[in-house]
Amino acid sequence: MIEFKAECGHTVRAKDEEAGGVVRCSYCGRQANVPQPQDEALDSLFDELQRAPDLAVATGPKLRARRRFLKKRRPGAFNPFPIILRMCYAALLVSIVIIVVNKFLIPVWKGGRSASVTASKPAEVQPKRQRATSSEAPKPADKGLLNRSQTAGLYVVSTPPGATVYCITGTDASPGGRIHRLGGCIVHGSAGSPQRVSDGTYIVEVAFPWNDQALKRYHGYTEFRRALERAPENQRNKLVEEFFIPDEASVVMFDQSDEQKYIVRQYRGIEVRDGRSNGVRSLFLPKIATPDDGFSIEELVVNYMPETHNYAFDDRHVCEELEYYGVREVDQPWMIQALSRIGIMPYVTPAKRVMVFKIGIEDGVFSAKAIRDAGK
Repeated sequence: MIEFKAECGHTVRAKDEEAGGVVRCSYCGRQANVPQPQDEALDSLFDELQRAPDLAVATGPKLRARRRFLKKRRPGAFNPFPIILRMCYAALLVSIVIIVVNKFLIPVWKGGRSASVTASKPAEVQPKRQRATSSEAPKPADKGLLNRSQTAGLYVVSTPPGATVYCITGTDASPGGRIHRLGGCIVHGSAGSPQRVSDGTYIVEVAFPWNDQALKRYHGYTEFRRALERAPENQRNKLVEEFFIPDEASVVMFDQSDEQKYIVRQYRGIEVRDGRSNGVRSLFLPKIATPDDGFSIEELVVNYMPETHNYAFDDRHVCEELEYYGVREVDQPWMIQALSRIGIMPYVTPAKRVMVFKIGIEDGVFSAKAIRDAGK
């Protein structure tokens, strides 16, 4: 049985099967709409609403409209709130996954991949990248060669180190050829320690065995050795000159004995006066060609030069001088690096002139010398 109030306020009773239909009020005689059956929860909600103070004034049409709305909210009606909540949870989960991947998984993967690639490369193609600056090394008050006890005498050093040095006075040597077998020839290593010699003019040879470990790690050196073996004897010196960068050597040569083959740089006219010498700084560095017919200073500094800064000088003054001689702006920081490490560096200017720039051993003074003009 369904009981409900008619518009006149009289209680009307109807059968369950008449739910949703129309019956006549026995009190006023007007037709009344029979409501649908309601569950206990909805009846309880109606009771609460009727007892609420803020709804006490909601009578007439407003109360009837509100009741009709609540009646429509049946248990099976559509409710978007659970869907919105699930979407928020899903978005939060996706955000957490992205953060974890970017912060932890990707760096680990990149690190492992970088390590595997580095391990697969030969030593000579694993450059230690450095930033070229003009003030990496602390500059003491004194200029010139650092960490020296003395520079008096004949100062000879090679890059890379480990070469054998031969020295003889110019009067005891012939105008050409090697000096290493001549009587009176002084033999020592190229560690940079000055040799005590009397004042005079000297010929100095700096030599490496052609299979020296320091040279063998150069890119293309194996092919260079094979070319030397195949080449006629009168062309071997030219091959040596083309493979290595130029310096102040009077002649670069390939020499061999019954037991070994040598790469030799010979320097003539080295003067020692009053126990002081401008020294010999011999360069056995590969010539890494660039598209403009020069060679890469950056690659030499990064891959083949010692990291220790051995020379102090006025950086600003040297930069001005490099600019004056036509050194490109992009090469200037690397030239500063080279000069601070080994004290000497050749350069091919845009005019195709080969210059050698040096830092004084004792005073740190910058100097420049043209060793080959354009077109020669």
